[in-house]
Amino acid sequence: MKSKICRGYFTLLIFSALITSCTSEDFVIGRKFLDSSVRTIMIDTCSVKLSTVSIDSVKTSNKNSVLAGRFIDPIAGTTVCTAFIPFGVPVQPQLPEHKLIFDSLQLVMCLGDKWIGDTTRFNSFRIHKLTEPVEPREGGAFYSTNSIPFETEPLTEFSFKKESLRGDSVSVRLPDDLGSDLFEKVRVFDESVMGSQERFSNYLPGFALTAGDDNKNVLSFTVSEDSSMLLKIYYHYSTWVKTQGIITIKPLPTKCFYGVVTDRSGTPFKDLAAVKELPSSKSGNMVLIQALTGSYLKIEIPHLNDLLQLGDFSTVTAGALVIYPVKGTFSKLNPLPTNLSMYVSDENNVTQGYITNYSGESLQTGNLVTDELFGIDTYYTYDITSFLQSQLGAFGIYKRNLKLTVPEDILATSLNTLVAGDMLHPGNRIKLKISYLIYDGK
Repeated sequence: MKSKICRGYFTLLIFSALITSCTSEDFVIGRKFLDSSVRTIMIDTCSVKLSTVSIDSVKTSNKNSVLAGRFIDPIAGTTVCTAFIPFGVPVQPQLPEHKLIFDSLQLVMCLGDKWIGDTTRFNSFRIHKLTEPVEPREGGAFYSTNSIPFETEPLTEFSFKKESLRGDSVSVRLPDDLGSDLFEKVRVFDESVMGSQERFSNYLPGFALTAGDDNKNVLSFTVSEDSSMLLKIYYHYSTWVKTQGIITIKPLPTKCFYGVVTDRSGTPFKDLAAVKELPSSKSGNMVLIQALTGSYLKIEIPHLNDLLQLGDFSTVTAGALVIYPVKGTFSKLNPLPTNLSMYVSDENNVTQGYITNYSGESLQTGNLVTDELFGIDTYYTYDITSFLQSQLGAFGIYKRNLKLTVPEDILATSLNTLVAGDMLHPGNRIKLKISYLIYDGK
């Protein structure tokens, strides 16, 4: 792939060398070049074809955080995330030789740094008990399409404002009957329950964290190795003073995951789930990038080879792609993705390479420019010179497209959405700008 992308640069170098070498009148070919027509033209009308592509699922396990909640977007649809949290078998505690009295069972959840929606309002969540252990079904991992059955009736429901929290954690009390039974099993270290992870998971499979009826936020909750999400059993005993104790049970980070359900009915992208690839002409001249739901942008330049008809010898000297988010589809509550990576793909949408920066050292991420005042002149820019050079003259199986998506390392945790316009959109049209060098021989 790299050799193809560099081919244009190599051709340009040869052409430049020819022009340089032709300054001497000792060469007939030099005089021919000097007498010929060499010019550079700017082109901003080259056709660009856009489509929204939807992948089957996104890996959501072993990500150090889970997502839960609901977010409603009038363009992209309603997205609901449900977190599934199993716990490891407790380590046998060193308990005092006193009569121990159970106080409460609490689930302590630490909020992550990912969110979308209005965090200044109350949002409710429900905690359900799972009805079967969390065991991977697909190659040891869980995906956004996966789910674990849970009890319909929640153990509890709670509400909070993210902005009003003291610190970054929420502590929720679970039913006393569940807590007292668990406490007794741990206190005597019942081997039928505590003897192995399998036994404990059959006894307490874990919890599902779901969105309440009035929930309009999606929040992240950490489940990393530092045990930021904990199940805590509080108890006390009495000697000459009342003394409290805590038994802590940690989650299983590698098995924690979240499922995602999206309803796009009534939106321009209502047909996306059925067709997997939706041309912008069938979605209101708009395309959608939404990593959480596995949606990305496919970019085709079908008539690039028409440039070859402009002269005897020609090449692309510069190419820039400018992508404009549709006005009104983003806000402080629904911010744009900061970084969007540009990849190269084949006719089957299989990634073949990526578009690097000028130095070739790193992946381009779009250089997002934000119009804070009017929201009109907000855009992403990409230097695709090398791609255009490599594709000039390519056909058939050698023809490549561009793929724009959220960087792979944050694919499963990015909550932000981009709705962009195609070349026929009335207000926010994608632009392809090409600088083209032409030599007309005589």
